[in-house]
Parts: sequence; structure tokens; C-alpha cells
Amino acid sequence: MKVSYLASIVFLISTSIYAQNTLKLKEYTASNGVTYKIDDDIKLGRGSDTNGRFVYVNMGGWYQYAAASSNSNYNANNNRLPASNTGLIVTIKKIKKYNYKRYKGVFFTVGGGNITNYVIDIENAIATCEVENCKIEDDKVVNVPKRDIYDELRKLKELHKDGIITDEEYEKEKKELLEKN
Repeated sequence: MKVSYLASIVFLISTSIYAQNTLKLKEYTASNGVTYKIDDDIKLGRGSDTNGRFVYVNMGGWYQYAAASSNSNYNANNNRLPASNTGLIVTIKKIKKYNYKRYKGVFFTVGGGNITNYVIDIENAIATCEVENCKIEDDKVVNVPKRDIYDELRKLKELHKDGIITDEEYEKEKKELLEKN
């Protein structure tokens, strides 16, 4: 009897500590100005690792625990989404804010239409453009595809500089690119 009573007290204390450091949210307004809500869709940008893998979007749910428990050589980096998930649309299932000494931030549990969920460290994903509507220098919010227009403008300028296109052609093409975006 005393053991079960003591176990109940320990359980209540640990649950209370967990609840104080974890907050379930229905919505979250991120640093990019977007208010994310449960059931909203998010389009993944590009992975920020050198090989294109995602650093702040990871496999979660049962996969993470199965991989960790079944493999003594388990490496958390194996949970990173591969570069092939660029452009994947995921749906927010849960939003949690953690405030632990070594684990802080807002994390979204999202579904990508397959058997496992993913976890997004949203603020870091925004800062590195791993999600669309990412945050770039000077606090300007841009979409990941907008990067392509800058590449096209640079190429156009090089063509003009090299004398391949005239001043008029350069101005006309530049205007068309800017109007499209």
C-alpha cells in the first residue's frame, strides 16, 4: 500500500513538472509573421544540411523510438528527412512549446501522408528556409521559390554584361521577370 501511494506521489510530481515545462498550443505566431494552427498545411523548403538533408525537420513518432531501441549504433542524425522531401506538404497535428534547460522552443508534429509523423523545430526551420515563408536577412519574409528569380536576374545581368543581349533586351527581360514574381 505504501509503495503504490509513494509511486502515485512521484507520478503526480513528475507530471506536474512536465506540465510546467510543456505547453500545448492551438496556434502559434512565428517569427516570420505567419500564424500556424492545427490542421494548417506547411510546404517544406530545402534541407539546410550540406547534402540537402533537413536539419530541423525530423522523423518522429514510432519510427524514432523503434530505430533507437533496435540499433545500438543509433544516431539521431538518421532521423533527418532526405533532400527528396523538398516541396512536401505536411499538415500540423500538434503544436508544443517546450521550456527545459536543454530543450526549448516550439515544435510542430506534422503528418506527411505516410506511416510516420515528422517533427519540425519551427523557428530554426524558418531561419534556414527548411519551410516556405522563411526568414531571410533584414527580417524580410520570402518564399523559398523566390530565390530562383534572383538567380535568373544574375544570369540576365551576366548576359547583358557580356554583350550577348542589348540594353533594351536586358531591361525588357528584367521587367518581365519582376512582374511575374
